[in-house]
Amino acid sequence: MSELVYAIVSIYDNAELLPHFIAHYSALGVSRILVVIRSPTRGEMYEIAAAEAAREGVSAYWFPATSFADSDKAEVEWQVLQSSGVQPDDYVMHLDLDEFQEYPAPLADIVRAMNANDDWALRGWIIDRVAEDGRLAAISRTPSIGEQYPVACRATEVLLDAWTQKIVLCRGRVRLQGGVRHDTENARYDRVPIGTPDQYVVHHFKWLKGLDVRLSRRLADGSLSGKYATECRRFLDYFGRYGGIDLSDSRLMARRVGALRSAC
Repeated sequence: MSELVYAIVSIYDNAELLPHFIAHYSALGVSRILVVIRSPTRGEMYEIAAAEAAREGVSAYWFPATSFADSDKAEVEWQVLQSSGVQPDDYVMHLDLDEFQEYPAPLADIVRAMNANDDWALRGWIIDRVAEDGRLAAISRTPSIGEQYPVACRATEVLLDAWTQKIVLCRGRVRLQGGVRHDTENARYDRVPIGTPDQYVVHHFKWLKGLDVRLSRRLADGSLSGKYATECRRFLDYFGRYGGIDLSDSRLMARRVGALRSAC
């Protein structure tokens, strides 16, 4: 069985995350990183992202997009995976740019254990990462992203009332539901190959400077709808009241965790 692991991500904004993203998944041990740049033209955001990908030897693709849409995102990423030669038995990480995965063992060991069990998919759980004071802080190239946002909390669950389950790794043949990748259409994922379920973590670096502006823009242009639009409005209402994330709220279970562990 295959031991190849592809990581695919689409970029609509926040290209400042890309150096941290590439560094993390390279250290994690993925076989190939595929970056899909989505912008109306090959303008400034495209140039920044494409230059970073080229500098790190990562494959980059550009598809025009005037707004964010989950269905279009999934369709384009599927095209890129197919053109990149992904086979049904290969493994794929379907990622958002702000998602940084951690495992209880080296990725190669996880994949070998999944192959031994003929597992098709694996799930993990979101842990939100925020700045020390809870504000929406700007990201820098240094220090590491975990050091810049050292506090873990339950913002997605508590503030948005949103799912925290994510499919972190699956075979090329697996179809995921929608653009948020919380579930599969054709694979089970109850078994963990090594360790315990809570050790499969998706560190979520969503809470950055400009988040309020981006969500407001996407709501205004109709990019967001349904449950996700409701979740975004919840956050904007909360942000309007607090101006950040109130880490003193006991429901968030805020705790300092620091730098990420890219590989065991």
